Amino acid sequence: MSRKGSPCTIDGVVYGSETAAMKALEIGNETLRYRLRSSNFPGYISESQPKKKRRKQFFPCSVAGVEYRSVGYAAEKLGVPDSEMRRRLASFDYPDHVCADIPKKPKPEKPLRYRVRGKIYRTLQEIGDEESITRERVRQKINSPLHPDYQRL
Repeated sequence: MSRKGSPCTIDGVVYGSETAAMKALEIGNETLRYRLRSSNFPGYISESQPKKKRRKQFFPCSVAGVEYRSVGYAAEKLGVPDSEMRRRLASFDYPDHVCADIPKKPKPEKPLRYRVRGKIYRTLQEIGDEESITRERVRQKINSPLHPDYQRL
């Protein structure tokens, strides 16, 4: 069944279809659908247009004991970009940056990815520094069958 043919209830009045409701209320299609989906219009009800939960726009936070009404406001006052403020709020490296809506996330452990002559390395740069060669040369050796002691894990 199409949405236009779906019954809806608006402020206690039952309409046989959304089209009938639009004509009776003298509003447009998009306006009606917005109101049916919006939690700001609890009197507008339709089974074919479920209400969308609104996301919270402002997350209060505190930095070094100073309370701010939002992350954006704190970022502005501290002179850092919003993205940096959110990163700090989620990082254990900044314990004085706290927000109840942004949980702290531990840094992911980098996996051990390479083995050269039995020793384990995380990056090509580490191998290059140890062997005194470039990362590109390390990459070539790892991809070459002539160097079986250079392995990608």
